[in-house]
Amino acid sequence: MTLREVFHQAKSRTLPKQWLYLPADAEWTLDSEGTFLDWESEEKDEDEIPLVVKRKNLREGLDDGTIEQVVDWADRLAGGEDDSARLDVFRYYHRFDAFPDRLGAPAPPPADEIMRQLDREFYDSLGAERTDTKCRHDGCGRGTTKFSVFCRVHQFEQVKKRPCPFQH
Repeated sequence: MTLREVFHQAKSRTLPKQWLYLPADAEWTLDSEGTFLDWESEEKDEDEIPLVVKRKNLREGLDDGTIEQVVDWADRLAGGEDDSARLDVFRYYHRFDAFPDRLGAPAPPPADEIMRQLDREFYDSLGAERTDTKCRHDGCGRGTTKFSVFCRVHQFEQVKKRPCPFQH
């Protein structure tokens, strides 16, 4: 069955309760032929890989429930039923294990960049340091934040249990 047919069956909630496998050596299009496999009932090789996967050079796509969610998400983003949008969201979800915030979305930032952004948001949320009180961390001459006995750096380290990447 083609990906286009898979998307239409997903919309009508008539997909097999299995995983979809697609060609491993080509970029997926709406005309890409997929195969649903019941992993448990397939004959496998010594590495526990279904023989049909190796024989047809397939790779794992998504399961039926996730495909249904992909179709719903894509239709919401597109404002209606749109197979091209579904393909875009399907590829994105398969690659990043996440739903895009818009069609044609770029790859999400690397995990370390996201962590740094979240750390910065937390650090900034601690507010300004008061100059009338001193941080209780040994040897620190900075002021404390509003609801703490520590400066922003040491409050960050107290809460996050790791060194603070910021010093301002």
